Formats: sequence, C-alpha cells, structure tokens
Amino acid sequence: MVYIVDRNIDDTQKIIGWLANKHWWPFKNAESGELAVRELFSTDKITALLIEDSVRKVVVPLAVSREKPVTADYLRINDKYIFEAEYLRNYWEELGMVCNIKRYAKIYGKTSSIRLLTRESTHLIVTHELSTGDSIVVKGYRHILPLNIEEKYYETILGAGYKYAPKPLVSINYQGIPIGIVIEYIDNTGDATTPFRKAFEEKTGKASLKLGIAAKLGSQIAGLHLALNSTSNDFSGKDRISQEDIRRWSNRVQRRYKDAIRLLEKLVDNADGRRKTARYEKWLNHLDLLKENVEKAISYLEAYIDSYKIRTHQDLHLLQILYGCDENFYFIDFEGEPGRTRDELLEKEPPLRDIAVMIRSFQYLSYELYMSKHKLTRTATSGRLLRNDPLWDWRMRHSLSMLLSYLSTSINADLHGIPREIILTRYNGLIYPWLIERGLYEIIYEATYNPDRIPIPLIGLINPSIPINT
Repeated sequence: MVYIVDRNIDDTQKIIGWLANKHWWPFKNAESGELAVRELFSTDKITALLIEDSVRKVVVPLAVSREKPVTADYLRINDKYIFEAEYLRNYWEELGMVCNIKRYAKIYGKTSSIRLLTRESTHLIVTHELSTGDSIVVKGYRHILPLNIEEKYYETILGAGYKYAPKPLVSINYQGIPIGIVIEYIDNTGDATTPFRKAFEEKTGKASLKLGIAAKLGSQIAGLHLALNSTSNDFSGKDRISQEDIRRWSNRVQRRYKDAIRLLEKLVDNADGRRKTARYEKWLNHLDLLKENVEKAISYLEAYIDSYKIRTHQDLHLLQILYGCDENFYFIDFEGEPGRTRDELLEKEPPLRDIAVMIRSFQYLSYELYMSKHKLTRTATSGRLLRNDPLWDWRMRHSLSMLLSYLSTSINADLHGIPREIILTRYNGLIYPWLIERGLYEIIYEATYNPDRIPIPLIGLINPSIPINT
C-alpha cells in the first residue's frame, strides 16, 4: 500500500501499521491503494491524524508520552509511547486547548483509571473511573461521517426527560468535525444480549424462553420513540409519508442489493485460494436467488403511503443497548446507521423500521449462540444454518413478544398513523421490507469489514424471522 505522507509526522509507516489492527480501522478493503495521512491538529500531548482514501476519512487523536501507559495498547518508537488519546487522563481538557468544548454538566473528580469498554464499536469507547467513585464514558469518534447527529439525539432525549439513556456531559468538536463525546456511565451487566443469552443457555422448553424480557424491551423502545419525537420540528416529530418517500426508500433497497452483489463479486475475484473462492461464489449464488424477495419488499413499501415517519434510532440492535443492573434497557450510540449519506442520516422513517432492525439483531445473536453451543467454526456454522436454521422459532417468539409489547404502547400514542386493526393484523407485510433492506445493509457492512460473517445476514434474508401469531 502506498502512503501519501505528511512529512511532519515521524514514523508514519509504523503508526499506520499499528493502527491497521484496530477494530475500527476501515481501510482493510479500501477501494484505493493510497492513504493520505496528515496532521489535523496538535497540543503538547496530542497529535490528531486525519487519514483518508478515496472513500473514507478517519480522525485519530494520538497521545505521545515518555511514560508507558498502564491500560492502553501502545506503539513504542525509540523512547516514546504512542497510544490513542482517549486513554489520557482528562483528555477532554487537553483537547479544549484547540477544540470547541460544549459542557452539559460538570465532571467531578480526576481520572483514577481507564479501561476499554468494547471492541465491537467502529469508534473507540473507554471508561474513565473517577476519584469520586463515579465513572464516565469517553467515546472518540474515528469515522468522519457525512453528518454526526449523536449530540442532537442526546440533547433531544435530555430535553424530554427520558431516563433510559445516558446523559451527555461533554462534546468535543474541531472546526466542524466531531472528535468525541463524554456521557454518564450506566451500571450494567453487559449489552442487551445478556438476558437473552442467559435464556438461550437455559432453554429446555417453551417456559424457558423468558419472553417477558423481550416484551420489556419492546415497551422501552416505544418509550424511546416517544422521547425522540416529543416535539415537532425538522429533527423530531411525526410527518406524513409521501409517494416521494416510497420512491426514495425503494431506490435505497435496489441500490443496496446491487452494492451487495458487487461486493460479493469483488470478493470472488480477489479470493485467495480455491476454498475462499468457492465459499464466496456459494454466498453470491444465494444472494442472486433473492432478487424476487427484494422486489416483493419494494412492493410492500406502498402500504406506508400517508402513514407517519418519525425520528428513529436507525441502528437499533442489541449491542447498541445496555442491560442495566436495575434490569432496564438503556439506549446508546445515536450516530445513525453507518454508511448512510447525509440526507439518509437526517431522514425520518416508519417506527417499525427500528423494530425490524432489532429482529435482525436477534438473528445475529442466535447465530453466535448456536456456534458457541455446538463448538463449531464459523464456516461450519454457516454451512449448517444455510441448509436448515433450527433457531428460527426461538428468535421469532422473542421478536413477536417484543413487537406486540411495542405496539401496545406505540399504537395508543398514535406513532404510526395506521389504523389499529390494520397494524395488528398486517404487521408482517409492514415489517418485511425493512427486514430485507436492513439485511442487505448488513451484507454490505460484513463484506467491507468481516467477510466471514456474510452468511449471518444472508441466512436471515433467505428465511426472515417475521413474527407470526401463534
């Protein structure tokens, strides 16, 4: 790979090689062979790099210190240690020398320790434990998106007094580029897969499904939607769905299908070895056969004419939710769906799209649980579940419980603009297009970041777990 290097940065090749192993690194399958690397800004302790190819841009604030960091992964060059700046104590105060800092609440105490919160995010998220005994979460934005609206989401939720999301404390911006946000820490037992994982592991029959957990999730999603739409303006509130909306969403589904095909074809062409070539060809053949499903999904969108579109989460899956120690669900990560254009990030959509995304998330979880339970490789798991997926009933029942609980609140609040008898009897057709649309997005995402995971959304497209009345 050829680098266009800002000559003011020492040892750029080593730094890029080290960063390339980070989970959030987006250039693994870069369209271009070149990366441009330059200094965005610097302080006495931090140098922020802007790294880009022809498609993507990331910003990486790096701390340079002569002291070895205790918890951070680091790169040592001569007598200096380089690590991601979010691991610095009071990192937001250091950035305040060059960045715009917006404070929502005072942070009391000094950082006593720092730890990585998750490896599953496309950004860096760490926890700072404070001398007061409290903790805060520091999220460093890596990907420069067409629009980062997370701060607006948090402000809207804060204004509505919604209690099942962390409160914003500090936001950091450099000349219009969001650098990071600091939010309160929610005491939790893990992400929202935790209670469902336990239910799966205990499964011996219908009674062990613990569908009440899914029902509680549905109710709290409805509460989130109400908070996000508690006022009426361009960002929040209900608007009528027009024929133009249907046309735009139909085009999105078609575009995502074409992009998914294109990316799988590229994987086939660039595959290293016969096994990978055969594997990618098999997945591509499955995707080719789904064209009829895609066309059906597009036709079903017509049912939304003149109903409501609202502000939604967009990327509402189980890893974007914390399961609190108080057994409530807390919603996080309001950046919108990665990969969207600026206009798409700002779009209001039917509230059932968030429900469809959550149904897709149950399928991701069931795949991982099946693989773990049977001690299979990812390849073996994919092969089995592509032939026959025994977990369809498990996730369908959880999805149905979540959906009906969600509807019991959202219908009464008139979030849909669809008559009660229609939405309660025809929700299958209303959810279907969004299951397909989201599944195609997931194929594109996995093909870009982790091709071995492509079968997970592909299985869900072949046999969508649409909730049915039983």
